[in-house]
Amino acid sequence: MDIITLTISIVVTLVSLIYALSKWKHGYWKRKGVTQLEPEFFFGNSRGVLSGNMSIAEAALGYYRKLRKQQVKYGGVYMSYTPNFVPVDPEIIKDIMQKNFDHFNAHFPPTMVTSIFGKSLFHIGGDPWRKTRKQLSPTFTSGKMKMMFETLLEKTFVLERLIDEYSNLDAPVNMKDVLVRFTSDVVGSCGFGIDCNAMKDPESQFLKQGSFILSAPEKKSSFLYMLKRAFGGRAIRKDLKPAENFFKNMVQQTIDYREKNNIYRKDFMHLMIQLKNRGLVSDDEQIFNKGDKLSKVNAKDVYNLDDITAQCLIFFIAGFDTSATTMSFAILELAQYPEMQQKIRDEVNEVLERHNGKMTYEAMMELTYTEQVIDETLRKYPPLANIPRVCTKDYTIPGTDIVVEKGTFTSIPAWGLHLDPEYFPEPEKFDPERFSPENKKKIKDFTYIPFGEGPRMCLGLRFGMMQTKAGLVSLLRNYNFSLNKKTPLPIKTQRDTVITTVAGGIWVDITRVE
Repeated sequence: MDIITLTISIVVTLVSLIYALSKWKHGYWKRKGVTQLEPEFFFGNSRGVLSGNMSIAEAALGYYRKLRKQQVKYGGVYMSYTPNFVPVDPEIIKDIMQKNFDHFNAHFPPTMVTSIFGKSLFHIGGDPWRKTRKQLSPTFTSGKMKMMFETLLEKTFVLERLIDEYSNLDAPVNMKDVLVRFTSDVVGSCGFGIDCNAMKDPESQFLKQGSFILSAPEKKSSFLYMLKRAFGGRAIRKDLKPAENFFKNMVQQTIDYREKNNIYRKDFMHLMIQLKNRGLVSDDEQIFNKGDKLSKVNAKDVYNLDDITAQCLIFFIAGFDTSATTMSFAILELAQYPEMQQKIRDEVNEVLERHNGKMTYEAMMELTYTEQVIDETLRKYPPLANIPRVCTKDYTIPGTDIVVEKGTFTSIPAWGLHLDPEYFPEPEKFDPERFSPENKKKIKDFTYIPFGEGPRMCLGLRFGMMQTKAGLVSLLRNYNFSLNKKTPLPIKTQRDTVITTVAGGIWVDITRVE
């Protein structure tokens, strides 16, 4: 056999082996008796995502709709060669997120996140998560939210002045850009006790570093990126180190200054310093132990610098972008419905009249229609379209003998559920009345999950809602918003962000209420 024939024979054999291995790996769900969406060679069901032509949100919505069309309760897809379990039936989703939560108590495998983020509440699972959740839960009570409200209110006044400036300009405004500056200032102040100045300075380092962390990990068209995703590559990139160091240094400086000068501020950082020095969160102003009651600190409960930085980072990242996104989507819809804007305005005026013209925390809680608008916005545009879970213990699907194996990635299709006409008739219609007190009770369990559900439901829910509501009130109280032609309709979601975002921005014209 000559060298050319031998070479051809080897190449053909290798190609045949690769093809056979590919087919075998893409038969994982079939061998388990699980309906799967037909995969492509190498790409699986994720050609659009891996090539950068489709957002993860769009892909997840597509999976949900295709599986629903086949009238199954769950199915399997592939991120290249990595199997993903996709439950679509609300009862199975309830079983995963609540009843059998111990089988799915993590968002990612422990080896997938290797940066400082690996210590944050969002990224850890199992016993470390339970302990951290218990420690952090007291920081998000209604009492703690009330404590932070005054700081938040100060930032709404700055937002109103900024909107006033824009209303005097004869030019459209990109609301996401404005609102991310507002939430950056709010979370920076309520979380770190630092004035980020993002509303006054769009080039604020605080905002830049936060936005960078949420940007695309790598150029999605790169072959290296596709290979990493194909074989379960890590979720956090190496280029985050400078951003992490920026926040870590800022946290260290803040702690040093407060401890040296015994500074008390009504913010998240104060509570973190208490965990560092006392091992628990308390309602007092002290950051060091005083008195017999708190004289003993359990070394296992205290936080070090990395622990505090991780929790502060996730508080900032989750708080500034999700709330800004929700408010901008609300403005997208309200700009098309002037009567809804007026209804919010009327509600605000009625509530303020009962509270001597002052927007207090209690007054904010009485804005029921405004909250309905936010709820409907979160239904139509959930910040996390696809809620990640990983199977942490072999799980038998209820009513079957099919086992989802430990380590299997699981995708909870929040956006798919929210846009399902069986649960929300005319799902593309923006209708806040779906969430009126009488209608809210009729919503089927686990079909509306913008903040997740069960034990891992978003801990910052109260803060996010408070911030979003305060921001919308500030925007709509004295200004009218109308959609500018620069806003692309129908909207398309941006492909290189973690949080669901409109590609091209949400552009509006602003006029002062007469």
